[in-house]
Amino acid sequence: MGLFDKLFNDDEKEKQEAARRAAAEKYAEEHNRSHAEAASREHAPAKKTAEKASAEKAAARPAAKKAPAAKKTTAASRASVPHQAAPHTHTPEAPNHTHAASSAAAATAAHDQAMTLHVLSHIPDHAPREDDPHYHLFEQAKARLKRQGLWRCMINDDLCDGVPELHHSYIEFSQINQVDPKKVEQALGLHFENDEDFQEWAESPGNLEVLCVAHHRAHYGIHMIPGPLWEALRFHKKGTMAAAEFVPASEAGD
Repeated sequence: MGLFDKLFNDDEKEKQEAARRAAAEKYAEEHNRSHAEAASREHAPAKKTAEKASAEKAAARPAAKKAPAAKKTTAASRASVPHQAAPHTHTPEAPNHTHAASSAAAATAAHDQAMTLHVLSHIPDHAPREDDPHYHLFEQAKARLKRQGLWRCMINDDLCDGVPELHHSYIEFSQINQVDPKKVEQALGLHFENDEDFQEWAESPGNLEVLCVAHHRAHYGIHMIPGPLWEALRFHKKGTMAAAEFVPASEAGD
């Protein structure tokens, strides 16, 4: 029995081995066939694309040959209509350009413009001018200006009239008690240690200038004409009309 079993088992093993080899060969054959079919499918579109491109290229050759003829025709049509630049002419009937009007035509003619002012001044309490404890500084400044040959109107033009007078240029004497010294310091770059310093400055040359009667309190007076117009009088050009002048109600026209 041992020998029979051995022979039987060997025979079975050979059969199994043969079956495995056959299965392996079949699998390999099927795998190779599948791979070949896949490769064939991948290359087929590329081949068709190449064939299509060749066909299109061949079809385009006749059109390319005809292109020069079309270009020639277009050039000929252009040559038949020569380009002409528009003439640049100036005629009275139809000028080519519109020139700006002269500045003289646009200027406003000289004219007079009347203005009526009713000014209400608010005067705070203050001592009489002559009783001011700093009035002597005012008189000293006047005397010094006379000694230095400066006792004449600061404007000194053909509109001047009357004797020279001292004008408080920044702060009017009657308004001193309504003025903030700190604001004066900031505006004029000054420094006051106390109110006494401020009061003294108000009567000093820093707050005084010489004006004639006409430019001080009369026809062209700084006390009579609005500031913007009077400042133009300060730089008035000789021989021209004054920027403004004061006309009393009794002399004003209708």
